[in-house]
Amino acid sequence: MLVRIVTRLHMMRLDTVKKATALVSLLILLAACTTTRSMQTTNDATIEDGALTVLLVEPDVRLSFLKASGIAEVRADWTRQGSENLLASMQDALAASDHEIISYSLNDAKEREIQLVRLHESVGETILLHRFLGVPLPTKENTFDWSLGPGVQIFSETQEADYLLFLFARGSYASSGRQAMAIGLAVAGVGGVGTGGQAAYASLVDTRTGDIVWFNVAQTGPGTDMRKPEGAASLIDMIFKEMPLLRKEGGS
Repeated sequence: MLVRIVTRLHMMRLDTVKKATALVSLLILLAACTTTRSMQTTNDATIEDGALTVLLVEPDVRLSFLKASGIAEVRADWTRQGSENLLASMQDALAASDHEIISYSLNDAKEREIQLVRLHESVGETILLHRFLGVPLPTKENTFDWSLGPGVQIFSETQEADYLLFLFARGSYASSGRQAMAIGLAVAGVGGVGTGGQAAYASLVDTRTGDIVWFNVAQTGPGTDMRKPEGAASLIDMIFKEMPLLRKEGGS
């Protein structure tokens, strides 16, 4: 049934952002408990020794209010707070390393950079479909060799960055009415009413080649709330697990 749902999502004629949102929303619905799944490139890419410059790209975050009817309404205030919390948590997690971390904000004047961020969303969507949601892609069956292409070199040229770190996060939080409905139906023996949750994926990209050298997905239930600093920190701790930059610093 899962493959059937995912295939239907894949065939829907939505733009890239909407499709990615739909996929992450599906992950949220499946996130009854906290899970993470990490992938690393099968290319010959290696993380250089010594201090590196890592560009922390502004997180792509969207948080929604899940009404009793099941309709999700994006909340700008929640989205802003969640984005700020996640960015701060990412900075804190990387602060212990010897690497130089540069936060990079996007605006309408940075058209080429915005296009690359959208490309990352599209590639991330495909990775989710293939590696995490079971949609086969024969040419990638035994490899993890995804790339954003040489266009990312603009970040190396303009920011002197060695790596880019992207984060894409979505969350939904149920109204009291929907929570009551879920409890009532559960008591009656009828399940399947979602009460929200959170999901995110992150990737580390080599600016010299455009290769995605590491990719991780994290799913959490509604108990981990990225609208709160501690909830965002918990999510980042999970999603940064086994990141090469941090693992190398830890000596494992």
